[in-house]
Amino acid sequence: MYATARFNAWISACGWNNGQEMAASKQETLDYFVNEYRKMLEENLDEYIQNFESYMRSSE
Repeated sequence: MYATARFNAWISACGWNNGQEMAASKQETLDYFVNEYRKMLEENLDEYIQNFESYMRSSE
């Protein structure tokens, strides 16, 4: 998760001309990435819940 956070910080920095612009949008950036991660995690958790037996079946 640290590597993903670091990468997303870099991606965000690429969209700005300077640190002041980036700082001014910090909360908006945080909200965006947290909301998107939450959506992806919810989708993946739902998929695992629905397919738990086949995904977690130990090889016999």
